[in-house]
Amino acid sequence: MSTTNDQPIPSNTPIIVGVGQITERVCENLAEASSHADLAAQACERALNDTGVLNLARNIDTMVTVRTFADSGSLGSCPFGMSDNLARAISQRIGANPERAIYGVLGGETPQKLTAEFCERLMNRESEDTPTPYRMIMITGAEVIATIRAAKRQGVTLDWHEVTGGQLEDRGITGGYALFGEEEIRHGMSNAMPYYALMENARRAKLKLGRAAYDRQMGQIFEHYSQIAAANPLSFFPKAFDCRELTTPTPDNPMLMAPYPRNLIAKDGVNQAAAALLTTVGEARRLGIAREKWVFLHGYADTQEQPFLQRPDLGDSPAMRSSLLNALKHAERTIDDIQHMDLYSCFPIVPILARDVLELTEGDPRALTTTGGLPFFGGPGNNYTLHGIASLVERLRDDPGSYGLVYGNGGWMSKHSTGIYSTAPPNTPLHPNHNEALQQELDQQPHALTNATPQGRATLETYTVAYRQQEPEYALVVARLQATGERFLALSYQPGSIEYLVQRDPLGKSLNVSHDISGNIFHFSEQPANTC
Repeated sequence: MSTTNDQPIPSNTPIIVGVGQITERVCENLAEASSHADLAAQACERALNDTGVLNLARNIDTMVTVRTFADSGSLGSCPFGMSDNLARAISQRIGANPERAIYGVLGGETPQKLTAEFCERLMNRESEDTPTPYRMIMITGAEVIATIRAAKRQGVTLDWHEVTGGQLEDRGITGGYALFGEEEIRHGMSNAMPYYALMENARRAKLKLGRAAYDRQMGQIFEHYSQIAAANPLSFFPKAFDCRELTTPTPDNPMLMAPYPRNLIAKDGVNQAAAALLTTVGEARRLGIAREKWVFLHGYADTQEQPFLQRPDLGDSPAMRSSLLNALKHAERTIDDIQHMDLYSCFPIVPILARDVLELTEGDPRALTTTGGLPFFGGPGNNYTLHGIASLVERLRDDPGSYGLVYGNGGWMSKHSTGIYSTAPPNTPLHPNHNEALQQELDQQPHALTNATPQGRATLETYTVAYRQQEPEYALVVARLQATGERFLALSYQPGSIEYLVQRDPLGKSLNVSHDISGNIFHFSEQPANTC
């Protein structure tokens, strides 16, 4: 085999040789439903079969699993139990006995970041802590949230407990990256939606757009995603929507947290699993894996954003920009070279910003997703991007020599991972260990000052209103003290303040803030005295 310049491909060049995906509908007999380990094993079997070579499972020396939502702290728990070693439980089901079992951290960027990490390990052949070379690695993950919810609704008890034991490298829930601090917790920000809602309105304020104009932007990009999901047999929610259906609140599409009706957010109530099998060119040749199965990682970049309240611009993401553009740079490609892509899509601002960073116009004929995205294909917890990679691999094989881009996002635009892939081999080896330099550059950028106990006059920077049963329940704002420029969070359950935000949309206007032991409270001096 040779590259496009007729140079031999080094035997330690990492490649993806097999991918597998599965979507399982909720079973009529829930006792027959797959557990996390069952579903992931089925995806792994498909990835092994995809190589076209029999009995490869015994060659797997490393099994890497993406952390489930059930093990992701405040994101949830599995009431029916799990294996104490998911990687080895999956391995047993497929006839593998890997030396290394690894359990990753939470975050939608994790599958791409793991893929880049283990491509590096394959290229280097040996890790720092063991003389045993890396030769074949399976990366997999699964969610069975749809089954869990159905069983809870029906009062059915399932038993998924397994004592598997054995070696396990558990990297922990966060991997040392703090997604939120005391201020966010104190003001009810323990899940993704309020963060993204605040960022969405911050971006709208920067663009000086009214709500209707910004709704069109959100609706148009997700209309595109839904159309692709509708044609994907693996989609859990395969329905094509138009822009108005996505953005107009109705009883079937209730407003959850402004500006998001239900149709504009990721849906995690799915049963989905994916897997990717990695090895080297030398191993693939030795095992007889056909050349047309090989997909190469050409470049990648992993970056982290500053803590939420410290970001200078809540409607932007320098770390996303660094990840996307440096992955292209290290792959020696530009966006004009990319024919296929999958841009993460938990909330509209993520693919909208990514599209802007990549300078893709709204009329660009290239699809922004290979799957249909998290609101329509499905949002299987931390594992979605592995579906993006698997789908991209299939697309690249069908279009030999073309290039593809996968971008994954974790937290609240907190962590970013991008990979550039092709069936064509790279002209130069991967650029390892460049992420640290990228992160140092990001960490040196200015950050906003914050105040946990604000008092006095302030300027509204962004806001959201939370709804319950289609009625406004409370409002959350980010504002800056006019005296010092310090940023803070504040809440209000007062009907007048909530109504003022809903009716007047006072971005950039003045407000008053006070602090007590329960948190920061805001109100507008111009709001009506009583709107009860």
